[in-house]
Amino acid sequence: MGTATLGLRSLADMAHVLAQARELTELLETAAEQACEALGAATISISRIEPSGDAIRTIINVGDLAPQEDRWPDGETYLIVGDDRLTSAIHDRKSWVDSIDDPDCAERERMLLTRLGKGSSLVTAIVVDGQPWGEFYATRHHGERVFDADAVAYAEVLVAILAAAVARAIREKTLADLAQRDPLTGLLNRRALDERAARLFEVIAGSCRSVAIVAVDIDDLKRINDTDGHATGDRCICDVASALKRAFEPFRSSAVARVGGDEFTVIVADSDPASVEAAINEVCRETSGQEPPIGVSAGLASVVITSATTLSPAALFAAADRAQYVAKRSRSTVVVVADDISA
Repeated sequence: MGTATLGLRSLADMAHVLAQARELTELLETAAEQACEALGAATISISRIEPSGDAIRTIINVGDLAPQEDRWPDGETYLIVGDDRLTSAIHDRKSWVDSIDDPDCAERERMLLTRLGKGSSLVTAIVVDGQPWGEFYATRHHGERVFDADAVAYAEVLVAILAAAVARAIREKTLADLAQRDPLTGLLNRRALDERAARLFEVIAGSCRSVAIVAVDIDDLKRINDTDGHATGDRCICDVASALKRAFEPFRSSAVARVGGDEFTVIVADSDPASVEAAINEVCRETSGQEPPIGVSAGLASVVITSATTLSPAALFAAADRAQYVAKRSRSTVVVVADDISA
């Protein structure tokens, strides 16, 4: 079997394997490992362009790594600005090959290869849906053949297959997010909240977990919609959503969801109920003190769960709802805490 046939077979294998990968990290790891073997490379690195657009961040390194390299690095970034090779690869979509023994090797690349203990490199851009997404970087050891035109052509086709798989993975993740997110506020929806609650109520024998539910309702939203318009009502909803996100972000395990037109639910695990009460009271103060003021009614229910607990998530949600109804009827400006819960 000829070299060309082997190359086509390995590309076909790559396309097949990447089609099976679901998570983006799994996909990139699989692609890097496959590419390392197919190109006869010492190492393969895959990086993604930072949101700022002025740097790339390495996601994964595979192969015969230098002592300072990590497979899943934390904070390994390279500036695009000032690096002619990288700028040309990312923005002009031109592939580059450099060798430490070549007098024309860019000085920055020569320094990088020296630091990595490698002899040559190949870089090409990863372009997803027509936009620069990241960098594919391969190296070979000293004394091994420098990447040639065939290797560049192979890498470019391989990266095109990878880019298509990345685009699919991003679309699938976006669809999954949409299925679990409220489109107006970006908060979790009821389905996602129920799934989170079900997981929190799964406690192994010999352990326990505190779970607090906060039910929140915007006061008089229908009147706001009728008198000031739905755009104003939507702003009220988004303001309350933002206040809830800010208040509960510091908690180690919390989730905020919009579960109805004017209704929100917060679930907090492994935190003192008093701190949850203080957080929701701060939301009540914040929203009522803004201009124009937004009134909210809130109810809190909490329980300590063990493997013997018979209380269901639905029952805890219902207890928080009952407390919230008490707050609304009494026009309470602070959260009402449920006292009718039995685990």
